[in-house]
Amino acid sequence: MSKSLEQRLQELEDRQAITQVICGYGYAVDGLNAAAVGSFYTDDGVYAVGDIGKMEGRETIEAITRDPGHLAYVAAGCAHISTSPYIVLDGDKAVATCHTMVNMHGKDGFFIGRLSASRIDLARQADGSWKIVYRQNYMLNGDPAGSALLGRLKEGPAA
Repeated sequence: MSKSLEQRLQELEDRQAITQVICGYGYAVDGLNAAAVGSFYTDDGVYAVGDIGKMEGRETIEAITRDPGHLAYVAAGCAHISTSPYIVLDGDKAVATCHTMVNMHGKDGFFIGRLSASRIDLARQADGSWKIVYRQNYMLNGDPAGSALLGRLKEGPAA
């Protein structure tokens, strides 16, 4: 059974909205815009970073913008960048898989300070917007968790 034009359009709009959420995070966190960072997460959203730990709840995630370590990165020059996500939609839930990196500035110019595999679970909200429910990052430093996470790219939100 083929999808209707309306279904196809909705899928395209959902994919674009999810991409905006994923890419918007980097701009917001580098711009020290706590409200924008928080706006990408549900109230009880989780940001789990393999080598750092879990940040639970929107307010905790927003606090990244006030963290002394993060402020030092921004002051020295940094850019949080996400690659184009691979998105699996399943009704009002979705999962996006991508690479994320933090480019940093040092005495010899720019370099990649962190490179991670990311799996981001999202949910459609009552207003139709998409928000992050759970984001898992693993460093791509030889730890098999990172490549295993990327290998799950076709697994839907229930996985």
